[in-house]
Amino acid sequence: MPDTETSPVAVNEEICSDFSRQTLKRSLMLKHKTDIENLFRKGRKANLEYIRHTYIKFSASSSQGGVRIFVSAPKKYLRHAVDRNLIKRRMREAVRKNLSDLRKYCAENNICIDIAFVYQTNIINDYSDIERIIVLSLRKIFSEVYEKI
Repeated sequence: MPDTETSPVAVNEEICSDFSRQTLKRSLMLKHKTDIENLFRKGRKANLEYIRHTYIKFSASSSQGGVRIFVSAPKKYLRHAVDRNLIKRRMREAVRKNLSDLRKYCAENNICIDIAFVYQTNIINDYSDIERIIVLSLRKIFSEVYEKI
Protein backbone atom coordinates (compact mmCIF):
# COMPACT_ATOMS: atom_id res chain seq x y z
CA MET A 1 0.00 0.00 0.00
CA PRO A 2 1.48 3.41 -1.01
CA ASP A 3 2.42 5.91 1.61
CA THR A 4 -0.10 8.77 1.62
CA GLU A 5 2.17 11.27 3.38
CA THR A 6 4.72 11.65 0.55
CA SER A 7 3.14 12.47 -2.75
CA PRO A 8 5.05 12.35 -6.05
CA VAL A 9 4.47 16.09 -6.46
CA ALA A 10 6.23 16.87 -3.17
CA VAL A 11 9.17 14.65 -4.10
CA ASN A 12 9.51 16.32 -7.53
CA GLU A 13 9.47 19.80 -5.97
CA GLU A 14 12.29 18.83 -3.60
CA ILE A 15 14.40 17.46 -6.44
CA CYS A 16 13.78 20.42 -8.76
CA SER A 17 14.51 23.04 -6.14
CA ASP A 18 18.15 21.89 -5.95
CA PHE A 19 18.83 22.42 -9.66
CA SER A 20 18.84 25.70 -11.54
CA ARG A 21 16.72 25.21 -14.63
CA GLN A 22 18.02 26.31 -17.99
CA THR A 23 14.79 27.20 -19.71
CA LEU A 24 14.05 29.30 -22.74
CA LYS A 25 10.70 30.78 -21.81
CA ARG A 26 8.38 32.29 -24.36
CA SER A 27 9.02 35.69 -22.79
CA LEU A 28 12.66 35.38 -23.92
CA MET A 29 11.63 34.99 -27.55
CA LEU A 30 11.59 38.08 -29.75
CA LYS A 31 8.15 38.21 -31.38
CA HIS A 32 7.00 41.74 -32.21
CA LYS A 33 7.42 42.73 -35.83
CA THR A 34 8.72 46.21 -34.98
CA ASP A 35 11.36 44.79 -32.61
CA ILE A 36 12.52 42.29 -35.24
CA GLU A 37 12.69 44.97 -37.96
CA ASN A 38 14.62 47.26 -35.62
CA LEU A 39 17.06 44.44 -34.82
CA PHE A 40 17.82 43.72 -38.48
CA ARG A 41 17.96 47.42 -39.40
CA LYS A 42 20.24 48.67 -36.58
CA GLY A 43 21.93 45.52 -35.30
CA ARG A 44 25.50 44.33 -35.71
CA LYS A 45 25.76 41.39 -38.11
CA ALA A 46 28.27 38.58 -38.49
CA ASN A 47 28.40 35.22 -40.23
CA LEU A 48 29.92 32.13 -38.69
CA GLU A 49 29.92 29.37 -41.28
CA TYR A 50 26.25 28.84 -42.19
CA ILE A 51 24.55 30.74 -39.34
CA ARG A 52 24.24 34.51 -39.38
CA HIS A 53 23.78 36.28 -36.07
CA THR A 54 22.57 39.81 -35.58
CA TYR A 55 22.41 41.55 -32.23
CA ILE A 56 21.60 44.90 -30.76
CA LYS A 57 22.42 46.08 -27.25
CA PHE A 58 20.47 48.71 -25.34
CA SER A 59 20.00 49.79 -21.75
CA ALA A 60 17.12 48.22 -19.87
CA SER A 61 14.14 50.46 -19.24
CA SER A 62 13.13 48.43 -16.20
CA SER A 63 15.37 47.50 -13.29
CA GLN A 64 16.30 44.17 -14.86
CA GLY A 65 18.20 43.44 -18.07
CA GLY A 66 17.86 40.39 -20.23
CA VAL A 67 18.32 38.62 -23.54
CA ARG A 68 15.66 38.02 -26.18
CA ILE A 69 16.16 35.52 -29.00
CA PHE A 70 14.84 35.22 -32.56
CA VAL A 71 15.51 32.07 -34.61
CA SER A 72 14.83 31.74 -38.32
CA ALA A 73 15.26 29.13 -41.04
CA PRO A 74 14.15 30.77 -44.31
CA LYS A 75 12.11 29.03 -46.96
CA LYS A 76 14.72 30.19 -49.47
CA TYR A 77 17.12 27.54 -48.15
CA LEU A 78 14.82 24.87 -46.70
CA ARG A 79 11.70 24.34 -48.79
CA HIS A 80 9.92 21.87 -46.50
CA ALA A 81 8.35 23.08 -43.26
CA VAL A 82 9.44 19.89 -41.50
CA ASP A 83 13.09 20.70 -42.21
CA ARG A 84 12.72 24.35 -41.18
CA ASN A 85 11.08 23.35 -37.90
CA LEU A 86 13.80 20.76 -37.19
CA ILE A 87 16.56 23.31 -37.70
CA LYS A 88 14.78 25.92 -35.56
CA ARG A 89 14.32 23.38 -32.75
CA ARG A 90 18.00 22.49 -32.88
CA MET A 91 19.04 26.13 -32.84
CA ARG A 92 16.71 26.99 -29.93
CA GLU A 93 18.01 24.03 -27.92
CA ALA A 94 21.63 25.07 -28.51
CA VAL A 95 20.79 28.62 -27.41
CA ARG A 96 18.92 27.37 -24.35
CA LYS A 97 21.85 25.28 -23.18
CA ASN A 98 24.48 27.98 -23.67
CA LEU A 99 22.78 31.29 -22.90
CA SER A 100 23.08 31.32 -19.09
CA ASP A 101 26.36 33.31 -18.86
CA LEU A 102 25.13 36.05 -21.17
CA ARG A 103 21.77 36.27 -19.36
CA LYS A 104 23.53 36.54 -16.00
CA TYR A 105 25.86 39.27 -17.29
CA CYS A 106 22.95 41.28 -18.74
CA ALA A 107 20.97 41.04 -15.50
CA GLU A 108 23.96 42.22 -13.44
CA ASN A 109 24.74 45.19 -15.70
CA ASN A 110 21.14 46.21 -16.45
CA ILE A 111 21.40 45.88 -20.23
CA CYS A 112 19.21 44.16 -22.81
CA ILE A 113 20.39 42.29 -25.87
CA ASP A 114 18.22 41.14 -28.77
CA ILE A 115 19.81 38.35 -30.83
CA ALA A 116 18.69 36.81 -34.11
CA PHE A 117 20.10 33.59 -35.54
CA VAL A 118 19.39 32.91 -39.23
CA TYR A 119 20.24 29.56 -40.81
CA GLN A 120 21.75 30.08 -44.27
CA THR A 121 22.30 26.78 -46.02
CA ASN A 122 20.14 24.11 -47.62
CA ILE A 123 22.01 21.29 -45.86
CA ILE A 124 20.42 19.88 -42.69
CA ASN A 125 23.31 19.77 -40.23
CA ASP A 126 23.63 17.73 -37.06
CA TYR A 127 22.81 19.23 -33.70
CA SER A 128 26.46 19.11 -32.61
CA ASP A 129 27.53 21.28 -35.58
CA ILE A 130 24.73 23.77 -34.98
CA GLU A 131 25.55 23.92 -31.27
CA ARG A 132 29.23 24.55 -31.98
CA ILE A 133 28.43 27.53 -34.20
CA ILE A 134 25.84 28.91 -31.76
CA VAL A 135 28.39 28.70 -28.92
CA LEU A 136 30.97 30.55 -31.04
CA SER A 137 28.38 33.20 -31.91
CA LEU A 138 27.37 33.68 -28.28
CA ARG A 139 31.02 33.96 -27.23
CA LYS A 140 31.65 36.55 -29.90
CA ILE A 141 28.59 38.56 -28.86
CA PHE A 142 29.57 38.31 -25.19
CA SER A 143 33.12 39.49 -25.86
CA GLU A 144 31.93 42.45 -27.97
CA VAL A 145 29.36 43.52 -25.39
CA TYR A 146 31.83 43.05 -22.52
CA GLU A 147 34.48 45.21 -24.20
CA LYS A 148 32.08 48.13 -24.68
CA ILE A 149 31.22 48.43 -20.99
